[in-house]
Amino acid sequence: MYQALKYIFVRIGISLFLLFTFGFSALYFIHEVALPIATFDDFFIQWALLVICLFIGIFAYGLVGEQKFYNSLHKLMNFPSAVKSEEVVDGFQLVLDFTYTSYFYPSKGKRLRDDVILKFANYLLFTGRNDNRAQKIYLKAFLLRPEDSSYRTPLLSVFKEDDNLTKEEVDLLLVILKAGDYSDDVIVNNLASLFLKQRLFLNKSEPIFLAALKNKSEHLKEIVALVLPQLLRANRLDSFAVKFYLEVPRSDISEGSQCFEMIARAYCEKTWKDVDNTLHQRCEEVFQSLDYKFRSDMLRKVAESNLSSKIHQLKLLNASDLRLLKKLKIQMGLSMSLFELFGRTYKKLLSFFRILASKFLMIRTWFFVLVIISITSLIYREWQTQQSVFVGEKGQAVDTNNKRPNAFKKGGIHTLQVAAFTSSRQASDLIDSLKQKGVRDVYQVTTKRKSGETWYKIRVGRFDSKEKAQMFAGQLFEQKTIKNYFVISLPIN
Repeated sequence: MYQALKYIFVRIGISLFLLFTFGFSALYFIHEVALPIATFDDFFIQWALLVICLFIGIFAYGLVGEQKFYNSLHKLMNFPSAVKSEEVVDGFQLVLDFTYTSYFYPSKGKRLRDDVILKFANYLLFTGRNDNRAQKIYLKAFLLRPEDSSYRTPLLSVFKEDDNLTKEEVDLLLVILKAGDYSDDVIVNNLASLFLKQRLFLNKSEPIFLAALKNKSEHLKEIVALVLPQLLRANRLDSFAVKFYLEVPRSDISEGSQCFEMIARAYCEKTWKDVDNTLHQRCEEVFQSLDYKFRSDMLRKVAESNLSSKIHQLKLLNASDLRLLKKLKIQMGLSMSLFELFGRTYKKLLSFFRILASKFLMIRTWFFVLVIISITSLIYREWQTQQSVFVGEKGQAVDTNNKRPNAFKKGGIHTLQVAAFTSSRQASDLIDSLKQKGVRDVYQVTTKRKSGETWYKIRVGRFDSKEKAQMFAGQLFEQKTIKNYFVISLPIN
């Protein structure tokens, strides 16, 4: 949770820092240096700068972290043999710590960290280190790859002669032994002895007792005395119980006769025929070795029991139970609901886009280039528009800050020129746009240039004073109906 918050807030902070420094500096350069005379709406430029700052703060910052990580890891994997192993070990530890930084989201940091741990453990195995620091890395590597025996061996060597184990150490040994199919007899016997002292018979101790029984441990009789009565009392026929019953007669223990009946029952009921055929065949071998009368009696008892069970099963499920069963199958993952199907599809798509964003650096680079090109084209387009808008009539166009020319007398009319184009289509589009916004008395004036081209000038209104014209223009400007204007004074014909 802490790393996720750090990841989010650091990137937001970098984006805001870039926005308030680079973003405002870019806007200042555009308005005050590049286009000091032009007045235009920089809405698109602001959004483009925001996108750039977010891209650098979120994506580019992560790219820098990934590059640092892979450079450091590559350096560690290619150290010359003359370098002391302690320096390499310290380097691996620094890279591990680096995966906890804000450069990486927790899930990605974990993936990179797991990769480093495995490489770190392999290096420690290569150098033959078995100190406390190395044991911690071996443990992490084993938890990542429990099937790899090379990580189990140095861990087991620590516990071979240790009888004073904590609960966590016992759990760790159980995991290690399970991964190795309980093949280490010394550790199995030590744990069996520990469980016997504690009189502990639980799910986690069952495989240890069974492995010790197969290995003919020195604690054989004690194990049978602890486990067998509890199995018989519970009338158990699960996998562990049947395997335990099969091992007891092989150990030449007097309680073997009690196990024969349970083995015969498991065979006659065909409990494991479709689930574990090997176990069923072992039960069959024992059953066939029993005397004929015992086998006949057992087959009759099982047949009577199965008949009563079938009669009971006919009344077991009704319509309501079937509906509950369907819901239970969905809850247990045996069938999939529509919502779960949508969730899995969403996760796959999200995973695909994450891979696309993290692996294809070229896409990010081209995206950044396209953003720069878009900003440049917007600035150039705005500049061209302003060049067209600010074209006045020679001898007639009057800026709002200039004095009235002597050619215009006191009784003249005043109008607003809001744009001038060399394209009649652009002029018509602007006239339609102004009329749709409720502007009245919009008209077009055409004049010839010296080059032979035609200017299409868009004008609005006729006012008897310059002040009224400027007041009306100010209203349009505040409503963002127009972006620029000139007050033009015309003599009365």
